[in-house]
Amino acid sequence: MKAQVSLKTGKNTKAIAEALLVEAKEGLPKVNVNILPAGEKLKIDIEAEDFIGLRAALNSFLGWACCAEGVIINE
Repeated sequence: MKAQVSLKTGKNTKAIAEALLVEAKEGLPKVNVNILPAGEKLKIDIEAEDFIGLRAALNSFLGWACCAEGVIINE
């Protein structure tokens, strides 16, 4: 199972990517995640062994991206 998400993150792309890379490097069981900053967009590629793992990883990384953006905006 694979999913690719592209988020418009504007000038905050690099900071959000760095925050998510920490989580991606931790090594999630049965899930591979690549975080790719591309200009003002952040691409998140997720590959999981099953749908449940894919859904969980998507929920987690989208939530963390939202949280990271909120922290940056409120600084």
